[in-house]
Amino acid sequence: MHFAAAIYPGLIGIALALPALPALGQSTPPPPAAPVVGPTGLVDLELPPPPVVAPVLYAYATLSSTSQVEQTCWQVLIPERDYLVRQNNAKPWLLRNAVPLIGAAMGGFTGGFLLKRHATAAVYKRWAVPVIVGSAGGGFVLGPGGVAGAVIGGAIGDKLGKQKPAITVAGMAGGALAGKALWDMVFPPAVPPAPGNDPDDDIPVEVFLRDKSCGTRLQTAHSQSVYRVGYRFNDEERVAELPYDPGEALLVSAGGDITGPARKRID
Repeated sequence: MHFAAAIYPGLIGIALALPALPALGQSTPPPPAAPVVGPTGLVDLELPPPPVVAPVLYAYATLSSTSQVEQTCWQVLIPERDYLVRQNNAKPWLLRNAVPLIGAAMGGFTGGFLLKRHATAAVYKRWAVPVIVGSAGGGFVLGPGGVAGAVIGGAIGDKLGKQKPAITVAGMAGGALAGKALWDMVFPPAVPPAPGNDPDDDIPVEVFLRDKSCGTRLQTAHSQSVYRVGYRFNDEERVAELPYDPGEALLVSAGGDITGPARKRID
């Protein structure tokens, strides 16, 4: 009696656990499939199909270019006189014409002074403005050297000619030319005179200087060549753009992707 009472609970627990055994067996993952072993004893792997050789129907290179206007500078050779003219024109007007303006002031003052000294008051009053303006114009052309030479030459002519007007005027003219020539020799002009056009004149030695010139230029940039290729794949004509020369055939994968040139001749 006691033995039956002891094993009865155990039988009940086994009975309750029996329905759960099939579910436990289903939750267990199936064992992995055994690899396929080839005749050589090595495991056979599934490889992708090899690429197909597709013949090239045509191929031509295309070159794309872009152009734009840019501000740039470059070196040039220019004559020395042109360079000096440009440098002189870059100066302010007063500085560029300082010597002629000094000559004009000297000429106007000298003409007015001589007229007042040698003419009557009525003549000076009537001719003062024309004489001063004309003397200033002559001084602007002759410069300080020409005006000083005219004064000295006129004084010498007046002294030698015993105050004869013709000799005095001749002395002033000769002194003005000599004074201008001497001034230009001591103080040469910033810009040398232009060479003469007479075919009999001597041809001066031309000196060129290196200079920089700036301006706008059309800059053109060329991109890398691209080959437009037509080829046949699966009895279908296709077109692609490649960065290299395809040759006579291409290697094309089973999915239709180009993998490279075939590097073999197709007859």
